[in-house]
Amino acid sequence: MHSSHLKTLVTAAALAATFFAPTGKSHATESLAAEPHAPVSLAPDYAQWVGKTLVRNGEKPPTGTPADRLVHERDIPKPYRVITPGSFVTQEYNPDRLNIYLDDAGVITRVNFG
Repeated sequence: MHSSHLKTLVTAAALAATFFAPTGKSHATESLAAEPHAPVSLAPDYAQWVGKTLVRNGEKPPTGTPADRLVHERDIPKPYRVITPGSFVTQEYNPDRLNIYLDDAGVITRVNFG
């Protein structure tokens, strides 16, 4: 390979590494630093929400459900998205976005960042 081509290739690789290097901090766990696009299985701060019913904005809580078994949508930090069975979701990774998965009854089954 000609030396000018090699120099161009090395420069391009260095620029690409700089451009795609992760910046800033996210809510994702430190163990994911080596794998920035790996899904976080559970958002630790919100693990206690699993098994509780989500009360969507504008809706009334289910009758007979104790308050400590409810999570109100107004209390979810932004950005977030609520994912219901059969719903379509975009595949872009956002380490600061909280994903809240519900079952058919509106019970939270999983919470993660991504």
